Amino acid sequence: MRIVIAGSPRKGMYSDRLAEEYAAKTGAEIIYARKVSVNPCHGCGWCKGKGAGKCVQKDDMPEILEKARSAEEIAIFSPIYWWQMTAQTKLIVDRLYPLSPEEWKGKKLTVVMNGVAEDDDKEFKLLNEQFKEMADYIHADLKFLGVGTTDDAAFEKALEKVKAL
Repeated sequence: MRIVIAGSPRKGMYSDRLAEEYAAKTGAEIIYARKVSVNPCHGCGWCKGKGAGKCVQKDDMPEILEKARSAEEIAIFSPIYWWQMTAQTKLIVDRLYPLSPEEWKGKKLTVVMNGVAEDDDKEFKLLNEQFKEMADYIHADLKFLGVGTTDDAAFEKALEKVKAL
């Protein structure tokens, strides 16, 4: 099983279309971050203690966590907002904290970030380093792709790169 977290707050934009192409190619289930109710992490640590891998909060995250636990791959697709993933995406990523290192080990973490920049822009290099550190910490196998989507022609090139992942 594979899941794709589509992090765009705007339906049908470039990130959605890239995520949908990837999901169609890999048979992944898409979770649209804008459609789920996920609260910010409280940082209480309950999930690592008494919660035994479950969060104390009552929102849509328990279902997402169960899918993440079962998934061999978690793919994150997000446009870049202020040199970062969107807030909707970050909420879900932060709330994956209850997954233990053993549950992460060997999982594939695929990250596709798109922005109004050239493919070799510094923002993609910085984001790649950030996700590399995260993947190293959780012992996941990272595949990162940063693509410029400055216009429809650039989007078509990005789409071809996603198809090649």
